[in-house]
Amino acid sequence: HSCALFDNASVKCWGRNTWGHLGIDNVTIMGDNTGEMAQLTGINLGTGRTATAISAGKYHTCALLDNASVKCWGENGYGQLGIDNNTDMGDNSSEMALLPVVNLGTGRTATAIAAGVNHTCALLDNASVKCWGYNSYGQLGIDNNTTMGDGSGEMAQLTGINLGTGRTATAIAAGLRHSCALLDNASVKCWGHN
Repeated sequence: HSCALFDNASVKCWGRNTWGHLGIDNVTIMGDNTGEMAQLTGINLGTGRTATAISAGKYHTCALLDNASVKCWGENGYGQLGIDNNTDMGDNSSEMALLPVVNLGTGRTATAIAAGVNHTCALLDNASVKCWGYNSYGQLGIDNNTTMGDGSGEMAQLTGINLGTGRTATAIAAGLRHSCALLDNASVKCWGHN
């Protein structure tokens, strides 16, 4: 699937939609038939909320909102939506209006978001990085292979990634089974499947 962030800060997604990752409260594939692109509506990000960035994973999508919070929707079998369960969101009527924000930690907000295949990473306002979701290859950077974000209270327990003594991140990326950060000294660190 693909998504676009428009000049009015709305978001539209199109393509495959098996898990609701288009954010249209159903599983209808959009963009494969005549006139469907004209029918696309902006995604409901919550009352008064707009997006500043968007990232599309394999079957989930995440948006960085205008208040620096993060919302994710679509397939959630590994907790990649960061909502402390494994319930898919956006595939049934009215789910997008009820979509919770990701718990990034007390007082923390995000400055960037990156969706991988089955995991998600956020660059936080304090230049730290947190990742959640599938972790069989260590792509969450938490020194184990425990999947995070699919169980109650897990997001509140999630710690920032150790980028090295005194190091902070300026950008992030999430791939198939790995994640990377551009550090404040212009070096790059990656973790996960190699």
